[in-house]
Amino acid sequence: MSLIDKLKEAQEKKRKAIPSQVFFNHFFAVSYHIECNTERFNLKKNTFFNNLKLRNENFDLESIRKLLWNSWSTEYAFTLTTLANNEEFYKFALHWNFPQAYYSIYLSLTAFHETQGLANEQHEKSIKIFGNSVKDGHYPKAISFFSKGLHESYEYEGIETFKKFPRDFCGLARIESLDEAQLQIALFLKSTRKKIAENKREKLKNNNDKKFLNAKGEFRKSFSKLHWDLIYKTIPETTILNIMYRLRIKANYHDVETFINANIDFKTFHECLSNIIHYLNFVHEAYICKALGKTEYQKILNNFPGHLNKETAIKRFSEFEKQLK
Repeated sequence: MSLIDKLKEAQEKKRKAIPSQVFFNHFFAVSYHIECNTERFNLKKNTFFNNLKLRNENFDLESIRKLLWNSWSTEYAFTLTTLANNEEFYKFALHWNFPQAYYSIYLSLTAFHETQGLANEQHEKSIKIFGNSVKDGHYPKAISFFSKGLHESYEYEGIETFKKFPRDFCGLARIESLDEAQLQIALFLKSTRKKIAENKREKLKNNNDKKFLNAKGEFRKSFSKLHWDLIYKTIPETTILNIMYRLRIKANYHDVETFINANIDFKTFHECLSNIIHYLNFVHEAYICKALGKTEYQKILNNFPGHLNKETAIKRFSEFEKQLK
């Protein structure tokens, strides 16, 4: 290979790595935003939490136990990456870390939904229920940000410092303040909502949906705002759960390869994901405990192998236990 070809290959790798660097920035921003909220662990400030009770008439403690144990086991598997304490290992662990991050959170959420009679086996439906809860103020402000709206007319809630995107804004910009973090979160919500719409368009195309056929009876290649809005009207609020679900999708080989070639601090990336998992699981475990009562919740917690979750679920329980009195 000639020197010119080598330079071209290096430039192409660098170009392909840019989306991954932006993705890293986005998750850094989410973690930063959560940690900046000094009242994030004070759940008693939330009316929904204070009024929580068991609402599932067909309540089964065993179902919740299985879901929580699965969530904790998945979180433990995620944290094992830190034992290697090696930058290369952090990098190549992304293949399994991405789905682990999502599933630990999703399983904890499903366990909470089980206490409320809302549990189901459809990820999209569970994420929609979460979005409705965020919109209705059921969650702490630290994770109550979302976007809504139609094509190219997005609105943003829960990121108070964000007004609009600066003309020269770059997703690769360094984050050193809450303002900058919330700007990144807005961009993350925007790109995620757009991606959801594009995926729905593909499904409609595969089904040859009549609403989107041209005069020849073919699925139209170009969409006007009117056509896009028909899709956006079916999309609920875009939240942190949509963002985490997008991470799960990124676990395929091609996407992870772009991360491996990116100039990213992989240890920091892992720490950001760990912080997000820890906080979302903290909230849902506290909600479950509030609904079940401490006695029933501790039956689940204390029978799980303690050495696997002493730094996660047990530590979280010691924090939210104070707020159950």
